[in-house]
Amino acid sequence: MKIYEYMAKRNWPHSYSGKILLVSFIGVHVPMFGAVAYALLADATPFTEQLDVLAAMLVATLVGTGGTMFVMNALLAPVVAATQAADGYLREGRTPRLPTTYTDSAGVLMSSVQECITRLDSSLTTSELARKQIAHEHSSKFQILAGMKHDFRTPLTRILGFAELMKSEAIGPVGDDSYRRFAATIGDSGRELLQTLQSVLDLSDAQARSQLAEDSEVFDLADMAQEAISLEHLHAQKRGVSIELIAPPVLEVCTIPSAAKNILSALLQAAIDRNVRGAQVRMELDGERGLACISVLAVGGQLTLEDVPSELQHFCDNLPSGTGSRSSRPETSTPMTLRMSLLETLTRAIGAEFTLGQDARGWEMQVLIRPQPLIVPLAAE
Repeated sequence: MKIYEYMAKRNWPHSYSGKILLVSFIGVHVPMFGAVAYALLADATPFTEQLDVLAAMLVATLVGTGGTMFVMNALLAPVVAATQAADGYLREGRTPRLPTTYTDSAGVLMSSVQECITRLDSSLTTSELARKQIAHEHSSKFQILAGMKHDFRTPLTRILGFAELMKSEAIGPVGDDSYRRFAATIGDSGRELLQTLQSVLDLSDAQARSQLAEDSEVFDLADMAQEAISLEHLHAQKRGVSIELIAPPVLEVCTIPSAAKNILSALLQAAIDRNVRGAQVRMELDGERGLACISVLAVGGQLTLEDVPSELQHFCDNLPSGTGSRSSRPETSTPMTLRMSLLETLTRAIGAEFTLGQDARGWEMQVLIRPQPLIVPLAAE
């Protein structure tokens, strides 16, 4: 570190590559300087007779210097790529796609940077989801009230009915005016309570219906898909699977961004895990006027009966059993079963539709995202 610190403090050359190339330049020219000094000082041969030798040495040194500096600059490419990846993520949030298969020091550097950024981005996403969950706790309280509407309404309706019967003496005389006044008071109080409760329940219904619209934003799904592929780049390389994206330059949708990001990552993870080594995962985006379709095809992959949860089996007929069973219903399940169920739940949560299919090309998942009404906050007066 001493030599590096010395050169870094003087800030010349400015770049790390420049420092390496300067040292290479000096190292290559030291032999030539020594030979020239020997020719001029120690050798008695006249200088004019040594010009051809010195010229040959100069040309060879220049060629060697150029070649050395070119190769050194190329060998510094992994360091430059890792630096740009880390800086791009910190400044702009771009997730890189660095190669992770090389085992020397430069390869380990790129692999480590890729894995660190992937883990960091996943942690930040989890933290953001937790923050939003805390911020919307008040909405869940309204939803709980909405689910209890019948529990409140039924006894209140009965109380009001009995109070009316007592006040009107429909069953028989009450016997005292005080009881009539109490019955009237019970009825009035019950109606006031029911009216207040109805207002709260109406508000809770409206809150539950508008929650999706409140959290929805307009964003570029194509850009988010690029980011999701970058996040799954390490996972795909470890599995030996390549990922291809077919999408328009820009595809704007209006839905919950965090949910859409989780759906894209979950689709890619499922396709990568349930595919053969050396195969391809193809993600295709299409849509217009806010309607977007996400298709993920695991080329060459095959699902088994045990991979698909029961609520999705109507999408895939005659799936083969991975256990050799002849039953048309799965007797066991796999990790893919839970992943499929989570995907279907995620899509329903944002008002989207999840479908599944399998043919000779492989198996495919599709998510249809419908546009949500966008709520624009009013500007403060």
